[in-house]
Amino acid sequence: MRILHLSDFHLRGDGGLSFRVVDTRECLETAAKHLRSLEQRPDAVVLTGDLADSGDAKAYGMLREALEPLHLPVYAVPGNHDRRDRMRDILGPWCPGDPAVAPCLCYVVEEGPVRLVMLDTMQPGSHSGHFPEAVAVWLERVLAARPGAPTLLFMHHPPFVTGMGAMDEPFENVERFEAILRAAPWVRLCCGHMHRPIVTQWAGCLAMTAPCPCRSSLIFPPKAVTASAWKRPATSSITGKAACGIPTSARFPLCRAFPAPILLSVP
Repeated sequence: MRILHLSDFHLRGDGGLSFRVVDTRECLETAAKHLRSLEQRPDAVVLTGDLADSGDAKAYGMLREALEPLHLPVYAVPGNHDRRDRMRDILGPWCPGDPAVAPCLCYVVEEGPVRLVMLDTMQPGSHSGHFPEAVAVWLERVLAARPGAPTLLFMHHPPFVTGMGAMDEPFENVERFEAILRAAPWVRLCCGHMHRPIVTQWAGCLAMTAPCPCRSSLIFPPKAVTASAWKRPATSSITGKAACGIPTSARFPLCRAFPAPILLSVP
């Protein structure tokens, strides 16, 4: 099973530049063109949040128009820049949240040899990751339902420290989350948010973050105003085999390079 993992499009429906530099609609169109050219098509596309830069409805419409012609299953969870209500209204079947944990958009995809568990870690008004107890109980129940089944857990915020300074924020209830994953070593963790590929081991599980199709960051020093070297946009693909674990690979062909350093103001 081949899964295309995309994260952090930061689309703007008003035609403006995200981060005052990036035409994210151009990046989306370039990414979609690249995906149409793939000789080996993925079995599914997973989107791990920050799909819109400010949650505006037109941005979600742009995303749907670009990806629907691929005729592939698409599954999405929100990030801190998104709005759940507009994702439900516009992306509908791409984020069929389980009513048991509403309004969080958490759900499970059981189609194929690898389970896809989609976890919503956003809280309106917050930049960091959240894992309330109701979601913890839901995740514990979901993982216990099929012990040992190859499982990819997709979410926006990584719960682990990445070394990217101001982007490493406290993750709510992280000890509870870690305990759940330690009890489920068959899970592989796939996140977004960091705008660059990172692979590590956390809580006994292989964990990764996806690169970004609008721009990838090199590092944020731990200061309020930071110099960040931006790299070429990218996608990542994940190949899952029911019998032998879930390796990962990345592609980096998408768009133009950016000047570096670029000064950013990070709260």
